Formats: sequence, structure tokens, C-alpha cells
Amino acid sequence: MTPAYQAIGVLVLGAVVLLLLVGRVSGQPRAAGLIGLPFAIVAAGLGLQAPQPLSLAVVALSGVGGIALLLVPVLQAEVPAHVAEAAALLLLGTAGAIGLAASTDLLQAVVGLETLALSAVTLVALGAGERTLEAAFKYLVLGAISLAGLLFGLGLVILGTGSLGFPTATQVAGSPLVLAGVVLVGMGFAFELALFPLHWGALDAYTAAAPSLAGFVMSASKLAAALIWVGCLTILWGTFGALGQAADLRRMLAYSAVTHAGFIGLALGSGPNGPTTAAFYAAVYGSMAMLVFAALAGQREPQLRSLGPLRAVALALGLFSLGGIPPTPGFWAKLAVLVVAWQAAGPLPTLIAIAGGVFSVLYYLRPLPDLFAAVRGDGAPARPVLVPGVLVAALAVVGLGLFPGIAWTLARGG
Repeated sequence: MTPAYQAIGVLVLGAVVLLLLVGRVSGQPRAAGLIGLPFAIVAAGLGLQAPQPLSLAVVALSGVGGIALLLVPVLQAEVPAHVAEAAALLLLGTAGAIGLAASTDLLQAVVGLETLALSAVTLVALGAGERTLEAAFKYLVLGAISLAGLLFGLGLVILGTGSLGFPTATQVAGSPLVLAGVVLVGMGFAFELALFPLHWGALDAYTAAAPSLAGFVMSASKLAAALIWVGCLTILWGTFGALGQAADLRRMLAYSAVTHAGFIGLALGSGPNGPTTAAFYAAVYGSMAMLVFAALAGQREPQLRSLGPLRAVALALGLFSLGGIPPTPGFWAKLAVLVVAWQAAGPLPTLIAIAGGVFSVLYYLRPLPDLFAAVRGDGAPARPVLVPGVLVAALAVVGLGLFPGIAWTLARGG
């Protein structure tokens, strides 16, 4: 059994253990998170033994799941007793994302993708309020439609090639049946990864999910992430959408997730170095998204002036990094994508990506006055500091900013 599938087994075992203990830990969210955390750590350790760039994907996904588990104590659930199930779903969703990243044929990819998607939609539904339930229902229905198309496309590919393997370019060009199947499968994956123009199902889910879970839902789907022009269009659409929603922080972050999906799509389409760069970008994005939502955890509607100095600084660091301001890890990740895009696709797609990155700074910096007020203590009384989750996510972002070569080496394989 490969290290990636060993990691999946450990995560599934952790989810089963949590479900078996649900009667005892349902009222103890901190205990639920701490029970699940060792399984995420062991999975990350197993991921180090996997080949590259899969190793980086397994480690990053396990890290995202671990940070999300540390935020379980502040999950605002409609039914507080369901917190233990949320911890189990985090482990199961992480296992599905690793399965998608490690897939060697279409069937494995579909199983991994849907495990991640169903875990994510259930996590969104666990949040308090009708808005989360509505968002989860819409995402579920649209996801079911996309799954139907994906499975139909999978059937066409099998019919045309006689295999579950990923079709080659020759097979796609030589058979209209295989081409139609690939298009349907691609549309299904584009919906789940929030690529333009099939991103709308994810926006409400990203916006309405509890902050302690939204970071996982957004980053896990990107870490599991064709493609140059799809990526460019996604960058443009997400950037202008975020500019239009800049006054609503959660909605802006939802559109910005679409933009980052575009950067990953652009990297994937940029020649032989593209997958390595996409893995590097996705790992960095996962750390940045988790830091932002760790700082916002516990707030249904962000009240930035009441965050307190430490959480305000953490949120500012996350937003600076998402905006790609040097020397944060977001800058190094975007630079890596731009380099491979220039080499493989030429100036036009690269300039589009540069424009998207420059305009994104405008909406990422908009919350800074409120964050400065929070640092000065001008707002409402500060909320409790979530030391473990915020600290781990902040250390990951600072480490990747100072030593980006570590993640790049893991992605490149030495």
C-alpha cells in the first residue's frame, strides 16, 4: 500500500474513532478536536514518504485538516452536540482530498472528489442559521447535477477507451465519444473546484459556512485540484467579483477563492513544470486561507474592530499574503505561476494573471483601517484569542514566507 493510501486509512480510522466516541465527546468540542489531531499528524508523517509532488499535497492537506480540528471548539453549530461529527467529517474530507490528489484513474478521482464534496457540504450545513442550510442545499443540488454529468462523461470515456485510466491526447482527438466524455468530466471537476464559469455553486457555501470550517472547505478543494484560458477567465471573474463585494469580507473571500482556483488552473496548463507549480501554489494558498479563517473563527458576521490585537495582526498577515505582497508566501507562489505561464503560454495569459494579482491588492487591503483600530483597541472588547489554531496557521505562513524553498523542494522532489 502506498504512503498516500496509508494516510487515507489513518484519517478514515480517526473519523471512525470519533464517531464511536460521539456519545462521550459530543458536548466537549475541545476533546473532539484533540482526539482527531493525532490522526492528521500521523497522516502528514506518512505523506512525507510519498513521491513528489504528491508528498507536498498529502502534508499540506493533513496540515489544513489539523488546523481546522484546532478550530472545532469555536464552531458555531446549529446543534452544539454535532461538533464531534464535524471533527469526523474534517478527517473524512481530508481523506477524500488526498484520494483525489493521489488518484491514478478516473474512478479513484471521482470517489475522492465526491468524498471531499459531500463532507464539505455537510460541514456547511452544520453551521448555525438558515443561511448555512440554504447554501448547503443549493450546493448539494448543484453538486448532484454536476455529479450526474461527471458520471455520464465517465461512462462515455470507458465506452470509448475500454479503460478507467485518464485518456491520452491521441484518444481524445481520435474519438468524438471520448472527447464528449472528457468535456463532461471536466465540467464536473470544474464545478467542484470552483473554476469559472461553474463557480457559482461554491460562492454561497464559502460565504455562509462557519469561519472555523470555511477555511477547510475553500482550501481543501484547491489543494486537491484545466486550463490556461480557463485559469485566466477564472482569475478575471474572481477578481472583478471580489472588487464588487469588497464591502462584505466573507463574500469577498469567497470570490477571491475563485481567483486562486484560476491561478492553480493556469499553472496546471503551463507545460511539464505546471503540476509542480500548482502543488506549490495550492499548499501556500491552504496555509493563507486557514490563517484568515482561524483569525475570524467564532464570528458569524465579521466584526473586525472587536478581534483584538493578536487576531487582527494574524488576519492582516493572511490578507497581505493572499494579496501576494512581498515577502509573504503568496508573493512567491504567484511569482512561480507567472514564471511557468510566461515560459509555456507567452505574454498574454501572464499579463492577465499579473493584472488579476495587482487588482486583488485593492480588496485585500480594504479591511486594514478596521484592523489597525483593533490593534489600538479602539473597538468593542476583544474576543478570546484562539492560540493553537491561529498560532499554527501563522507559523505556517511565516515559515513559507521566509523559507519558500522548503515547500518548493517538496513539490519538485529535491
